[in-house]
Amino acid sequence: MSERVIERLGELGLAPLAEDARVLAAYLAAAKRELQAETGQTKLPKELKAVAVDMAAGSYLAWRKSAGRLEGFDGEPAIRQMSQGDTNITYAVEFGAASPLDVLIEALRTPPKALLNKWRRFRW
Repeated sequence: MSERVIERLGELGLAPLAEDARVLAAYLAAAKRELQAETGQTKLPKELKAVAVDMAAGSYLAWRKSAGRLEGFDGEPAIRQMSQGDTNITYAVEFGAASPLDVLIEALRTPPKALLNKWRRFRW
């Protein structure tokens, strides 16, 4: 599944560094544990493996961003309007809103509850 995390990051436009293989493996293991804890499963169902891959990819993106090692991703909000004389710039999002990168990271790291509910088991 580690290869699938690398593929997923490639689909998002980021090639993970070779020395980050252990970090990726750790994030994937953490995602599997979190999904197992959330659903009560002893083994991760194959239908949730794609969710674990996305969660690991999102965690890796967040880690790279916080470490300042995320080149090629624009974390700035989109510009809606720009004037040149006396420089007037209006951004497409309100003050305090999340950047598109933050939205992507959160979407990857947070699986849909309806999907998890389908695989949830009660523990007594």
